[in-house]
Amino acid sequence: MINRSLSKREYGIISELALRSLNIISIEAASKIFNINKKKLWEIFYRLEKKGWFERIEKGKYMIVPLQAREGWLEHPFVLASNLIEDYYISYRTALAHYGLTEQLPAYVYIATTKRKGRLEYKLQNYIFRFIKINKNKFFGFTKESINNKDVFIAEKEKAIIDCLDKERYAGTIIETAKALKNPDININKVKKYALKMNNSSLVRRLGYLLDLLKIDSSKLEKHIGTHRNIYLSTLLPKTIIKTNKKWRLLVNVKKEDLLIW
Repeated sequence: MINRSLSKREYGIISELALRSLNIISIEAASKIFNINKKKLWEIFYRLEKKGWFERIEKGKYMIVPLQAREGWLEHPFVLASNLIEDYYISYRTALAHYGLTEQLPAYVYIATTKRKGRLEYKLQNYIFRFIKINKNKFFGFTKESINNKDVFIAEKEKAIIDCLDKERYAGTIIETAKALKNPDININKVKKYALKMNNSSLVRRLGYLLDLLKIDSSKLEKHIGTHRNIYLSTLLPKTIIKTNKKWRLLVNVKKEDLLIW
């Protein structure tokens, strides 16, 4: 069992951080707040981490466990993500699962960001956070939600689908994306609008094929196919060509029955 008892100085630090409503603290910032030299703070923070009051995010940077939290406390992963980086939103398979668009629960929390992060992955509490750097022109289509009284940014349903088509390796497979597209809560016009805004012919072609397969209106997309070479429908599944789709200039490497298996 973790010893969570605090010395007078440790309690003073935890209380002050709570009063300031700080969720994350660095050695650098704490040194200025408490006027304690950094060497001594390293020792204090090390003890607070061992006692379960701090969760180390990276060297010299810690997440603060709330005073009212009990042993075994776990913060919502989206709240954790909001503290790890600025200019972000939760997307890909993580967002699909959040909206109930897939039954597959991702082992990763996928975070789209325009920032370059030194580490691409963080392991924190029971979660693995994966940062996916995207271009600024793709940084749109997300909304703000309140979770545990904290604001977090999450892709809209439609943008999560588009992000999955853009980077299939973070989607599960294209089969999960096809299933999400058929959900009655999805605004197909918004899906097409977002697809075109991404300025990615490959994405548009894959979306058009899936919409045709699902007997959903694919109009407005065909004129954006371009004259590019044929590409594979799935970038993850085996590159065994089942047929060539001339309309969307695709090498179809997924059986129809597999795409509709759900």
